[in-house]
Amino acid sequence: MSQTTILEKLKEELRMIDETLAQLEAQRKEIEEAYSAILDEENKIIDEMRRCRDPYRYSQLEMKFNAISRRRRELESRKNEIERKIRGCTEEKSRIQMRIEYLRPKPS
Repeated sequence: MSQTTILEKLKEELRMIDETLAQLEAQRKEIEEAYSAILDEENKIIDEMRRCRDPYRYSQLEMKFNAISRRRRELESRKNEIERKIRGCTEEKSRIQMRIEYLRPKPS
């Protein structure tokens, strides 16, 4: 197999990794927005719980807080998973770029 076909194959892999990386970045942005909205809602409920004097209303707020907190933890785990994937893709991208640089013919 000649070096040009290997280079073409590596460039194709690099292009695919770039597309994957762009998709992951979009997903991360989406999750970040949802996460910040849930965090704001969670903080709002905590403030309301601090001001609350009625035990019935407090237990309602506590149940709502638990549900929102569970959703926040789920989003947090998804966010961490996507960030791990992004780190893996960037490492793979840099590795492929170094191989391309190494295999690229040097001008004489």
